[in-house]
Amino acid sequence: MAPELDVDPKVIKRGGEGIHSAAQRLRSEWQAFQGELQGHGEPWGGDMIGMLIGGCYGAIYEAAVECIESNIDGLKDYADGTVEMASVYFQAEDGSTVEVNRVRQMLG
Repeated sequence: MAPELDVDPKVIKRGGEGIHSAAQRLRSEWQAFQGELQGHGEPWGGDMIGMLIGGCYGAIYEAAVECIESNIDGLKDYADGTVEMASVYFQAEDGSTVEVNRVRQMLG
């Protein structure tokens, strides 16, 4: 026999809210880090090697930005989905309660 499924929508909702909070904090930390990087300017210099380093840095930085921002957006999507799942469970519980009470009234 399979184990019983026990779902607590309140816990699911809190989990989604926690994921959302973590995504917001990560975005805030990421923005602070970007500001710190920009504060360093272009320390590699303007000679030929410095220009090559700057070009490599720019390409790597853009790839990192795309990856990190995509991950942060993904976390927000997971959070939204988790909160929505909790809402669906709440609605299902409410609907079940209504139906059970209706049957109880019919049976007298």
